[in-house]
Amino acid sequence: MAEQVQAILERMVAPLRDLRDRGIFSEDEIRSIVERRRQSEYLLQKRAALKADFLRYIEQEILLERLRKLRKQKVMQEYGEKMRKGRGDDDEGDTTKNQDSKTHAYQTSGPGDAHIVSNIHFLYQRLLKKFHYPLDVILNYADFAKEHKSFHVMSRVYAEGLQHHPREEGLWIQAASFEFFGYVAQDDEKNESTKVVGSSIQNARVLMQRGLRINGKTSQELWLQYFALELHYVMKLQGRKEILEMGGGSVDRNNALQDNTEESNDDAMTKISDTILLPCRIIYKNAIESIPNSVIFRLRFVEYCRMFPHTAELERYVIDSVERDFGDSVEAWVARISFAEEKMKTRGKKRTLVNEGDSGTETVGFLVMSSNTAGHEEPVAKKARLNAEDAALKLLNQALDAVPSSKMYLECARYLQIRIQRLFNSQVGRGVDEEQSEDISYLLCENETTNLALKRHANLLKGLYAKAEKNGVYSTELTLDQVDFLVSSNEIDNADKLLGHVIANRDQKAHLYIRWANLTRQMEEKSLVPSQSPTLILRKGLDATPIFNRKSYLLIATELMKQLMMQERSPKVTNDLKSTFQKLLLTSQGIQMRPSVIQGENEVNANLPETFLAYLTYTIPRKKCSIADNEAVRSIYNGVIFNSNNGKLCLGKTDQETSAMKSFFDVCLHFENVVAAVDPCCNRRELKKKKKQRLSRLYRAAINYFASGTGDAFLRNLVDKYQRHFDKVKYGF
Repeated sequence: MAEQVQAILERMVAPLRDLRDRGIFSEDEIRSIVERRRQSEYLLQKRAALKADFLRYIEQEILLERLRKLRKQKVMQEYGEKMRKGRGDDDEGDTTKNQDSKTHAYQTSGPGDAHIVSNIHFLYQRLLKKFHYPLDVILNYADFAKEHKSFHVMSRVYAEGLQHHPREEGLWIQAASFEFFGYVAQDDEKNESTKVVGSSIQNARVLMQRGLRINGKTSQELWLQYFALELHYVMKLQGRKEILEMGGGSVDRNNALQDNTEESNDDAMTKISDTILLPCRIIYKNAIESIPNSVIFRLRFVEYCRMFPHTAELERYVIDSVERDFGDSVEAWVARISFAEEKMKTRGKKRTLVNEGDSGTETVGFLVMSSNTAGHEEPVAKKARLNAEDAALKLLNQALDAVPSSKMYLECARYLQIRIQRLFNSQVGRGVDEEQSEDISYLLCENETTNLALKRHANLLKGLYAKAEKNGVYSTELTLDQVDFLVSSNEIDNADKLLGHVIANRDQKAHLYIRWANLTRQMEEKSLVPSQSPTLILRKGLDATPIFNRKSYLLIATELMKQLMMQERSPKVTNDLKSTFQKLLLTSQGIQMRPSVIQGENEVNANLPETFLAYLTYTIPRKKCSIADNEAVRSIYNGVIFNSNNGKLCLGKTDQETSAMKSFFDVCLHFENVVAAVDPCCNRRELKKKKKQRLSRLYRAAINYFASGTGDAFLRNLVDKYQRHFDKVKYGF
């Protein structure tokens, strides 16, 4: 072992001597570096060497390399100042100048510059061979090689990594990306670019195809990245073609803009040759043959197409396949509607360019340069659609007829709401900044104002809800969506009637009761008369919800407690709060032992610790505390912490619940320490003893609760804090 370590250290003598002679490291620093390396090498030469020892050694060498770069910059800066001062002396001869130039060349570079990086490469290679090429080390090694411009090493690292981890999709993608894009080799110290390394579409294609063969052609991410790779190559070829044809492109572009037909505009401005896009179509065709039953997979190809310019025809090809194979899929219809709207929006932008080109505008590439901008202060009015047919709305009606489900109605309703929001934002922001405002001309019919378009879309949305009611299509989410629309349209009375009708005749879910209670509370705040009071609605919901449906029961109970605490204090309200609190404690037994999981779109778990904290704060009097107040407060925190599962385990709680429980413990401790009333029947010694017992009990409960969590830094610090306070209480009296 000693001989191997000594042989490794002896190979470092020459570069370390170079670093010392050039003034980058001192004699003591070199001695310290050697001693540290000797200790690390002995750890690596053990029979049972640890992976952590290799990583620690590599990290130390990386820090040493950073220090070397900084030291070299400092040495070069000092030498440059010395040379500038020496230029003013005329007494120096040619011999001195030659010696200075040699010294400058020697201090600029030397064998020690690449020594530390070479040693790190050597350590990585030993680590990979020792532990059979772990994936995390391969990725770290590739990042290090990329950072230090060791591109030939990167190719070898990816090749070895793929041999040992052929099932890792991300590794195939990273290797193909490196082969296609390449990197500009650059010297960090001189900041001089040398040449482009890599950039081979053939190698990238081979890697992606090999990855697909090995992974069984069922990897969605590999297919998508292969598709994106070909799109990148198409954009590269198209850009190269535009640069070569730049001389005659502007004349053809101006002639094309004078044509009034949209087909000629597409051919002149946005069309890419179908031959260039043929590989992308072939990849997509093979991908859907390998994975035929996933509409989400196909829609991701649409997203990738929209990341690149001039791919409308390719996107149309993908949408047509979705339309052909998934006629009854909601996601497919949504994608078709979205594609139709994007096409309308693009046509509106092109028409604006044509109109501006007729009024003395010159187009250069993607820019529009006006020749008569001087003195032109009036903004150009946005043009409306020339034809009254809306392709997106036509598809929307077809979708409702083809798939009359609640999910389809909900998606169509949300699409119309997005349109209404765009029209409303355009109307509100009129005259503020016309250039930054969103173009909504494609949403307007001929001779139609924004206000009329807004009313038309609102009527369309009302008709959609009416059609769903007529066809018997119903869901809780659709009802809540309609309620939100009615509230935003200042029809809060109709929203109140709708919720009352649905709960009475169709559905009695917890979310409907809670939304109805919140709506009636808003009506009371606006001095309107609701059909029922919020408290009565929540009581009916609590009675209608079976107790075995714990999540819904707890949601309504917590909302009822919050509503009761908003009312004026009275004996009836106090009794109702006590009764609801006891129901919460009994119902929550056992359910808090499981982590909270959101299973639906509107599924929300009740935050019990937050409700308990609010009830505890509500019970503590603002003025002087009495003995009865002491008993009321202690009954609350005893029930939560010691007589239920809510104060036993922190594991499985959300961050909000953990924060609320921390505040709950802090309020309890503050109450016993400061606020609690003094019992006149006990002497001073007995009072101190009881206070110490209560505080110690609370601190133990807090320590056990937070110690049962995941063990992150926040919880550990919290446990340490409560432990220090507990020791102070235990030994301080």
